[in-house]
Amino acid sequence: MPLNKRVLRILKENVLRYLGILMLIILGSYTFVVAAGISQNLATLVNTFTEGHMQEDLSFSTDKAITDSAELEKAVDAILEEYMSFDAVLSDSLTLRLLSKTEKLNIPAVIEGRTLSGPGEILLDPAFAKANGYPVGSQIEAAGKTFKVVGFVSLPHYIYPLKNVYDIMVSPNNFGVGVINREDFAGIDNAYSIYSVRFNDRTQSLNKQAAEFRERLHEKGITESDWIDIMNNKRARMAWASITGLKTMSVPVPAAMFLLCCLIIGIMIWRMIRNESVIIGTLYAQGYRRRELMRHYMAIPLLLAIAGGVIGSVLALPSIAPSVVAMVSYYNVPVTGIELSVLNVLIGILTPVLFLGLSSYLVIRSELKRSPAELMKGDKQKTKVNAFERALKLERFKFSTKFKLREQLRSISRLLFLLLGITSASVLMLLGFTIMNSMDYVFKNGTTDTYRFEYEYAFKDIQHGKAPEGAEVFSAGRFYPENNEGIEFYITGVEPDSTILTLNSRAGSPLPNNQTNITKPLADRLGIKAGDSVSFVNKQDGKAYTFHIDAVADSYAGQFIFIPIDEFNAQLGFLENSYTGLWSTKKLDIPEELLSGTKSLSETVNAMDELLGPMISMVVAMTLIACVVGLIIIYLVTSLIIEENKNTISLFKIFGYRRREIRSLILSSSTFVILAGFIISIPVMAASMSAMYGYLGAMINLVLPTIISPLYVVVCFAAIMLTYQLSKLLCAKKVNTVSMSEALKAGTE
Repeated sequence: MPLNKRVLRILKENVLRYLGILMLIILGSYTFVVAAGISQNLATLVNTFTEGHMQEDLSFSTDKAITDSAELEKAVDAILEEYMSFDAVLSDSLTLRLLSKTEKLNIPAVIEGRTLSGPGEILLDPAFAKANGYPVGSQIEAAGKTFKVVGFVSLPHYIYPLKNVYDIMVSPNNFGVGVINREDFAGIDNAYSIYSVRFNDRTQSLNKQAAEFRERLHEKGITESDWIDIMNNKRARMAWASITGLKTMSVPVPAAMFLLCCLIIGIMIWRMIRNESVIIGTLYAQGYRRRELMRHYMAIPLLLAIAGGVIGSVLALPSIAPSVVAMVSYYNVPVTGIELSVLNVLIGILTPVLFLGLSSYLVIRSELKRSPAELMKGDKQKTKVNAFERALKLERFKFSTKFKLREQLRSISRLLFLLLGITSASVLMLLGFTIMNSMDYVFKNGTTDTYRFEYEYAFKDIQHGKAPEGAEVFSAGRFYPENNEGIEFYITGVEPDSTILTLNSRAGSPLPNNQTNITKPLADRLGIKAGDSVSFVNKQDGKAYTFHIDAVADSYAGQFIFIPIDEFNAQLGFLENSYTGLWSTKKLDIPEELLSGTKSLSETVNAMDELLGPMISMVVAMTLIACVVGLIIIYLVTSLIIEENKNTISLFKIFGYRRREIRSLILSSSTFVILAGFIISIPVMAASMSAMYGYLGAMINLVLPTIISPLYVVVCFAAIMLTYQLSKLLCAKKVNTVSMSEALKAGTE
């Protein structure tokens, strides 16, 4: 068909323009296939691992041994297993947690080397082994014994190997996990027992079954401590938060790319048909049917959609495996196999075809509805002034400003595309910087500004008396709002004259510790304000307690309510001078058998520093992608402006305007839109981050604030403006090649 020859000719005439559209489609398909592939494979690996190796539903310690475990298992329809644990201090900053090998629950998975076959052997967590130089076959000194490293291991209850369950950041340079035979615990003083429970009925509520199990323990005169259920165990939930986050993000990002492509292709096809209306009318008159012309003009968007979808999806396939391996190295899960989904590839190809095909069809169909005679008269809408232009009253501005504003306002569709494109690119760029800044603020500045101690010691049982020199006592309990067990937080009793805990109001003035203060993240999450009386359920005894909130502390160092320790003890029925932990500015000599956990603030800061390394790489990648997207969008819009203003550019040259002046009028007309798009992106990004952090809080009970750094805003703005200047340089040659004869040709026609 003769018309088909025009398709390649049209593509060749505007190679860079259509190449830009192709790049956007490729990015959209690539992002979808990679994100969906990572989330699906990671979900399969984690689910297979946790179910196949019997991940626990809860764990706890007791004041005395459970002697009739078989009877208890039958009574609550669960599997119960005891294992040993001991924290071996390898150096001042390095701890290795030794766990005994289990047979029924939390079964170790050997991912390299071999399993344990005798005493004196150990399986190490691979991240710890790599960070501290313990390859398979090496030896490690721990707990006064020498162990041979025979392999690396993954554990279902240490997928995200945190030292303490209330920590956030893993740090293999400070903490790791090792599995040894139970007989190797002989001679290790202060090792303690932990019980794991997994319920057989997977359909009932975990909280309900756990409450019934706890009642059984109490009936037997057993008091439990360190009670951790799987839904509030970050060692297990962090991986699921990443999986769900990837699944969630695999849809909106590609969809935004495809929608931008639909908009620009719709604009381009619409303008092409309007410019060729005389030709189309002539073809109608010569006997071409509407469906033949429809197929001709649909060929371009469909070719771009198919090519972009195929290229993006094919490029994504080899990226999935290394991405999954990289994620699994952060979460200790054995990689049993990586599957490439044909369905995801088909979606990556068919989605842009559907998006672009439908949008292009609607645009072309609306234009081809006109009669041949009407089409042959040409476009009569070129000089129409819209309501926006009339409302601005451009006559009051000088010529250059008036010309630039009119260029944008005469095409609302083009203006909308540029605005949305710049806003999207700016949001993507700001997103990476804000995530990094928020985490840095919370885990470094927020923590060090609130807590002036170095070490935190949590005891297994309630202690009595005074604190050692350089330390302060505290008592803490886990609570949750009535009818909402998913939100768990600590209410902590502190010394009224504490100098270690420093809380400030929003105005920056210090808050006294002899009143009840709630941290801002928890107050915002629960909708609490100063002066409220609120009721919360103690997770330990299941009873509700009422607290009067005196002030909201402007602190992001966790979700806490701080009250005077005497009031805390009286509320919960503890003896006077009771406490469950110590805060200390120096290291204390406390027997390990008394402690349920220790925490060093410097380790938290060091872990954040380790995390910032790969995070900076992620931010750089997001910034580069945002710049590429911005460059493509600005170039496409600018090239359209040049195409539509060839006659105007030609007249400027005839009237004696210099090249610099013409480039300023034509290429700089989008400056106002670029500025507006970037300004709009800031509240859009803040709203997106709040939604994302809200979701994260629901998944792993962690609340992060949206901290927008003015410095990063300036950096992102500079990157967007540099991208804008680069696109202008790319388009400057097009302006220079427009000859003076263009205006004469238009007059002749």
